[in-house]
Amino acid sequence: AADSLMTGLTPDLALRSLTESRDQQYEMPFGIPVANTFAMTAHRHMREFGTTPEQLAEVAVVHRRHAARTPGAQQTTPITAADVLNSPMVTTPYHKLDCSLISDGGAAFVLTSAEHAKALGIEKPIFVLGCGECYTHEHIFLMPSLTTTGAVESSRRAYAMAGYQPRDMDVAGIYDCFTGTVVMMLEDLGFCRKGEGGPFVADGQMSYGGQIPSNTHGGLLSFAHSGMPGALFHFHEVIAQLRGQCGERQVDGATLGLVHSLGAGFATNATAILGTEGTL
Repeated sequence: AADSLMTGLTPDLALRSLTESRDQQYEMPFGIPVANTFAMTAHRHMREFGTTPEQLAEVAVVHRRHAARTPGAQQTTPITAADVLNSPMVTTPYHKLDCSLISDGGAAFVLTSAEHAKALGIEKPIFVLGCGECYTHEHIFLMPSLTTTGAVESSRRAYAMAGYQPRDMDVAGIYDCFTGTVVMMLEDLGFCRKGEGGPFVADGQMSYGGQIPSNTHGGLLSFAHSGMPGALFHFHEVIAQLRGQCGERQVDGATLGLVHSLGAGFATNATAILGTEGTL
């Protein structure tokens, strides 16, 4: 998959992609473009659980720190929580640095059977151990809960198929279009309890030395977000981590990884569990 969101869009098309609502009947009259739908979930999370702007900002800070270790990352200049909170407001509570990048890029994979991988003599194949998906609604106003997503169900199915639990994961790639999205996904994927995502991030639990190093390449917030390939970058990073190919950003001893993607304003969620050990 390849896309050119940075150089391939005219200013007119770029503005349209950022401001159009998915639903023409109920959302567009109230001015609810894509970014606002994600902001609504962050607002609700803050109201229900006391999540703070500083905790959201820390998500961006961690991603930038990870990107600084990643060759080719789009943004590597260190930032602080104050930098995030002082960057221009896009749609409350999200500032510019709470939002993912606009990039050009591409990613590709070869997926085959374990038998074929063995016949090819691949030295260290990475196995797909479990997968799960969940579709919950069409538009944001139909979302069953603004703070709990289909990631709960998609990850449950993936863990069950793989035979592992969240505590078994060594590294994760979590779709990070906005900082608040990461907070909610950490909860729904089972890495912390619902409502504890903000303190979990602030305590360093999604970085090196924490419970689940996540988006070690910098994610969509700092590495790149080029549309369709954006989520595939997370797969690429987790696979590279499991193969021990990440150099100074390597998570020591990583053998199990999780990749989670979402779309359409949290309507679609998909989770995959990857590992170094499988059946050959």
